[in-house]
Amino acid sequence: MESAGTEARVIAMCDKGELLGYAAVEVQGDELKLLKLAAESYDFSQKPNMEQTFILDSLMRAAASYGENFGANQIVTDFPDFFQFFKLRGFQTDDSHVFTPMSTIVKYE
Repeated sequence: MESAGTEARVIAMCDKGELLGYAAVEVQGDELKLLKLAAESYDFSQKPNMEQTFILDSLMRAAASYGENFGANQIVTDFPDFFQFFKLRGFQTDDSHVFTPMSTIVKYE
């Protein structure tokens, strides 16, 4: 995984001041790079439980919204721990990263 650059931002999900999870993102050109995605007490050793899945999914969607606001039209990430998580949400994958057009996540009607 690439190191976060000087333009990286952290989106946090909290409940009553307690950190539940976070996403580290960076907009590079027309891409939103999802640098890190984490949920409280999730360590990749097993499938995330329902609450962890909700937190991770919500953070991924918040990150997509952030990217949309700053001109990104594609989401990419290169950490394999979440490849299956993203594939279940419509992302495509190759040997080294997952990616999808922003319209897969951010929809306007």
